[in-house]
Amino acid sequence: MRTQPLRAEVDKLRRAPIWIAYAVLPLIAATIGTFNYQQNLGVLTPGWENLWAQHTLFELCFFLPALVGAGCSWLMGLEHAGSNWNQVLASPVATWRVVVAKLVVGAGMLGVALAVTGALFVACGKAVGIAGLPSANYVVYLLLSWMGGVAVVAVQLLVSSLVRSFAAPVGVALGGAVMGLLLTAKGWGLWWPWALMQLASNSNGSGALSPAELVSFVAASVLFSAAATAACAWVVSRAAAVSE
Repeated sequence: MRTQPLRAEVDKLRRAPIWIAYAVLPLIAATIGTFNYQQNLGVLTPGWENLWAQHTLFELCFFLPALVGAGCSWLMGLEHAGSNWNQVLASPVATWRVVVAKLVVGAGMLGVALAVTGALFVACGKAVGIAGLPSANYVVYLLLSWMGGVAVVAVQLLVSSLVRSFAAPVGVALGGAVMGLLLTAKGWGLWWPWALMQLASNSNGSGALSPAELVSFVAASVLFSAAATAACAWVVSRAAAVSE
C-alpha cells in the first residue's frame, strides 16, 4: 500500500513515455552546442570548459525548465480530467503521498535528462578531439543541478495544481527561467527556484559554488521543494473537498 501511488505514476509513464522528450532535448542541445563550439574556436579556448558552456547554457537556463513545466503539466493533467482527483483521493492514501509520488517521477525524468546531458558532453568532447576526460567537477555540477531542478519540479507541480491549462504552466516555467537569469546577475538567484539549476551548473563559466554558497544552495533547494510540495498537497485536498 505504501508504494501504491508511485506504482500508479510509473504505470502512467509506461503507457505515455513522455520521458523520451527528456532524452531527446539534451541531444538537440548537444548538437547545437557542439556546432557552436566548433564554429567559434577562433574566439574560444578549446577544452572541456567551453564545450560545457555551449552544451548547457541554453539547455539548463531555458529548454530544460520549460520541459519540466510541460512534464509537470502532464503529471497533473491526468487527474484534472473529469473527477479523477476525487477518485484518486477517495482511495485510502494520504494526499501528500500522491503528490510526493508525482514529485519522485518528475525528479526521475529530470535525472534522465541530466544523465543524458553528461553522457553526450563526454561523447561530443571526444568526437571533436578534446584531450583526456573532463574533471569530476562536471559530475558535481550535474548532481547539484538535479537538486536545484527538483525544487523546480515541486514548484511546477504546485503551479499545475492551481492552473488546469497545459500550456500556461510551461509559460510560467520559461518566464521563471528568464527572470532567474536577471536575478542571478544581481546576486539574488538563491531566492528564486527557477534560478537554482543555473547557479549549480556553472554553465556561464563563473565558477563553482563556494562552500558558503553551497550550504545556502542546498538549504534553498530543500526549502523550496518541501514548501511547494506541502502547498501542492494542500491545494489538491482543498480542491477535491470543494468539488464534493
